[in-house]
Amino acid sequence: MIAAALAPYKLQLAAVVGAAAAVLCFGAGWAVNGWRLGAGVAKLQAKHAQEQATQAAATVSTLQADAAAIHQAATEYAGIQSTLAPKIAALTKELRNAPRLPVDCRPDDVRVRNLDAAIDAANQAATAR
Repeated sequence: MIAAALAPYKLQLAAVVGAAAAVLCFGAGWAVNGWRLGAGVAKLQAKHAQEQATQAAATVSTLQADAAAIHQAATEYAGIQSTLAPKIAALTKELRNAPRLPVDCRPDDVRVRNLDAAIDAANQAATAR
């Protein structure tokens, strides 16, 4: 009964059913392709996150090594400072209290001895490292 009523519209009905099937297939393909691309993007994001974690670990390792080197240099500097500072202060005091240079601008024996002592103290500090 329904088939007999729809018989004149058989061609139009087939076209509508075919168009609906095409739209459903297109939508299903679109969804499947979206899932596939989403999985690819997720893999890329995971790979990028892993690379960032590796780089961050390397940066932290380098930072720790740099901090240790700075600490060691500061410790050495403090040791040098504690031994060299009193010597330099004494030499500076002696140079300030030394008589004025003569007119011909030649350093006297006191100045030469103080400069030699300053050089010796600096060389001792440098070799102590």
